[in-house]
Amino acid sequence: MPDSDIIPAVRAEPHDKSFLERNFEHRSGRIIALCRMVLAAVFWLALLVDPDQPVRSSAAGYLLLSAYLVLAAVLMAVAWRSWWWDRWLAGPVHLADIFVFLAAVYFTESTNDDFTSPFLAFFAFLMLSATIRWDWRVTGLTGLAVTALYLLVGLAMGWSGIDLDFLRFGRRVVYMAVLALVLIWFGLQRREQHVERFVEPPGGADDGLPPLDEALRYAMTQSGAQVGAIAWADEEEPHVEVRAIGLDCTTGRLSPAVLPPDAPFARSARLFDARRNRSLRFRRQYQCVPVIGPIEDPFAAYCSLAEGLSLPFKAVTGRGEILLGEIDGACADHVEIGALIAREVGAGFDRQATLTLVREGALTRMRDALARDLHDTIAQSLAGVSLRLEGLRTWISAGGDPEAEIQAIKAALRAEQGQVRGMIDRLRLGDNVVPDSGVAGSIAPLLSDLAGYWGISASLDTGGAEINIPGWLRHELRQLLREAVANAVRHGAASQISIAIAEEAGMLELTIADNGTGFPEAGPGPRPRSISERIAGLRGALDIQSSARGAMLRFSLPLERE
Repeated sequence: MPDSDIIPAVRAEPHDKSFLERNFEHRSGRIIALCRMVLAAVFWLALLVDPDQPVRSSAAGYLLLSAYLVLAAVLMAVAWRSWWWDRWLAGPVHLADIFVFLAAVYFTESTNDDFTSPFLAFFAFLMLSATIRWDWRVTGLTGLAVTALYLLVGLAMGWSGIDLDFLRFGRRVVYMAVLALVLIWFGLQRREQHVERFVEPPGGADDGLPPLDEALRYAMTQSGAQVGAIAWADEEEPHVEVRAIGLDCTTGRLSPAVLPPDAPFARSARLFDARRNRSLRFRRQYQCVPVIGPIEDPFAAYCSLAEGLSLPFKAVTGRGEILLGEIDGACADHVEIGALIAREVGAGFDRQATLTLVREGALTRMRDALARDLHDTIAQSLAGVSLRLEGLRTWISAGGDPEAEIQAIKAALRAEQGQVRGMIDRLRLGDNVVPDSGVAGSIAPLLSDLAGYWGISASLDTGGAEINIPGWLRHELRQLLREAVANAVRHGAASQISIAIAEEAGMLELTIADNGTGFPEAGPGPRPRSISERIAGLRGALDIQSSARGAMLRFSLPLERE
């Protein structure tokens, strides 16, 4: 992509969601505020329609509950309009909820009227809001504190001479303790929110980059963002790749002068407001904390995004950052969701990098196998034809009749043509094109052709046993024999070759001996490269013995594919 490619500011298409999904999905602050509002309103109306309530301090009770109802309405508006204040006020408001709950006990408890107190629903609200906003530890502390304070308020009322049904009061304490244990367990077992899995596109990109556009669209879909951008800094490249949707910024490959690859991306997922220097930062599982201070994010500054969600991510080949903006009803929940999105994108990039390495490794193995096959067939055949043509020229110069040798060379070339066609079919169709066969139907005809082609004598010894050769091994074995015979004739000037084949303990034992000059060096000497690579690829073993009287190669090949 060119360095100065500008993407038009096209916004993401709106998602087809219901009213409840648009306003409450991934927005726990709104749910808590709505439940508080309902509880406050129902409690206030229940006291208003019951002539026997409040039992005591009627004016103070109505004043407190009216103030709480107004507070609940204000907090409802705050939860709808400001993610910062909703999170910042969470702790103090939680304490206020506990205070109102305990005050309700004083205003409504009596011995004569089993007032349908909202104590159980209110207590459950306190516990669940603690679980949603924080974790099981805060939930446990809330349950312990509220239960203990509820008991102390009842005892204090009894000591003050206020008539109470202590049996009912004690029963409620037990209910609260049991409910607290259940909700603490719920908080302890609570699992993180879920996002859809990021499925990277099949195959690799032509430019070798991770699927940046797909990752950005995925992040916007999961978060509900209308605009977004993604930056990627590869560890091996001195530049940053940028893609954007709905943001008027330069995309493509940016030079280090515009956005350096070592630019400090955000350290953790966060919801930020650069104009007010506020952010909610992901600290640990299920929690994010409000932070006041300058927003240092070069990528957000480059994209001119003053408020949004910043999601740094890492992969094995580099690191990056996703910016998401214009999220309707953004709140602390989106920080947790954003951390999951970043994790999914990083994992998707890792999967694609792994698949790329696998494809490159397979391509390398295929090239090596093809090079060996070409060396062991066409290259050796051409070398053999060259030798025979040289001999033919000498024969003609001496006055001999060339017809028989010409016919022999033509027959050899036709046979090699058949070998090349077989190799092409194998490349097209795989090993399945090569059927299983016995030694008599596979090795013997090849050995006969090689003897005629190179003008040598060759013998085959199977010990009288019929050995079945799998189709996947047949081609490799034939190529090994072709290369071994060609090497013996061309480099060792051999005129006689004997081959012995046996099967032992699931292994194919093959011995090739010749009467040539052997390898040029004493001892182990240089190992034939093509043969050694093919044996290694088959998980086999090769032993070479060489002397002035000839060379002997022993192969040990598994008959079962690993």
